[in-house]
Amino acid sequence: MGKNKSREAVRATRNMVLYVVYRASIESKRRSALPNRLKTLGCQQVHRAFWKIDEKKAHRVLKVLENNQPILLKRLREIENPQLAKKKEFAGLGSLVVVMFRLPKGANREKVKNFLRRAPCIRLRRSVYAFSQKHSLYDKEQKLVDALKFVNFIRELQGDVKIISRLVIINRESVERLLQETREHVEKEAVKIVGACKELYAKAHNGNDLGILRDRFLRIRRRFSTLKKTGAFYEGWLKIDVSTSLMRAYHALRKVNSVIQPKSR
Repeated sequence: MGKNKSREAVRATRNMVLYVVYRASIESKRRSALPNRLKTLGCQQVHRAFWKIDEKKAHRVLKVLENNQPILLKRLREIENPQLAKKKEFAGLGSLVVVMFRLPKGANREKVKNFLRRAPCIRLRRSVYAFSQKHSLYDKEQKLVDALKFVNFIRELQGDVKIISRLVIINRESVERLLQETREHVEKEAVKIVGACKELYAKAHNGNDLGILRDRFLRIRRRFSTLKKTGAFYEGWLKIDVSTSLMRAYHALRKVNSVIQPKSR
């Protein structure tokens, strides 16, 4: 029995499929040479800077991409849950559904940006996003955008989409960087909401039309509601605490509400 298990482990290792995604710096003069160098190593291009690689050459691939924030992924047969280390440090994002897309010329990119606000996902690079494969994290009302909804949305825009499921990130430094970037993304969105509220508050005191301001306020409030839902998702999935940023946005909304809503008699 022990020998059989060892053989199965060896076969599983041999059959492991690895991928790498990277972010080539715009300032880098050598970024155009990266695809040729990867092809020389036998890598297969899946989408722009997303490649399927030979496991035996993974170290050499990472060396080639060392200045371009490489993210190494492997594909598993089973779904893996997010993991916490003993010291409550985040050890793994769990199984991911990676969506890669290319929009046609003239597509409304602002529409995609707005749609992504309702998608609690991790940006691996431009046009490549990772969604959690743990379906229980999503809201029952289905107001948040999961991988399938996002794929269907891109297809409605006549975009080209590729999907790979059951992927996990295996280089720890990439996990830490992506967690930090995701936290900063939520915090920046909260800062934008606070800024919009300050602008409305000032206009209300300057005697602007309250009816117009109320319409704008409703849009900002909906934006906050979406951020609150995605923030809760990230907290459950990635153990990211963004409560302080959300509370600042909430208080900013309440302050505006106090000056633009009609006073009850």
